[in-house]
Amino acid sequence: MKKVILAVAFLFTLNVVFVSCRDTSKETETPVEPTSEVQNEVENTAEEAVKEAAEIEKEVEQAVKEAEAQKDNALDKAAVKEDSQETKTEGEQQT
Repeated sequence: MKKVILAVAFLFTLNVVFVSCRDTSKETETPVEPTSEVQNEVENTAEEAVKEAAEIEKEVEQAVKEAEAQKDNALDKAAVKEDSQETKTEGEQQT
């Protein structure tokens, strides 16, 4: 029984070795060009993504500056209104 199992295992091993060697020799020649093309596409896409990220960062910085300016203007207007209301109440109290 052991001889039969060992013989089947040996034949299976030989079959795998010959089939795998034959298939790999055909496959190794072709993927070289597509890999370089894919690599170039990935590099181009990465460069575009970096450029877009830089543009978005600039836009965000500009939006933050504008928001700060609007906040400062709103605070200034609120302070002016508050001062004018205090002046009116002081004038009414004196009369």
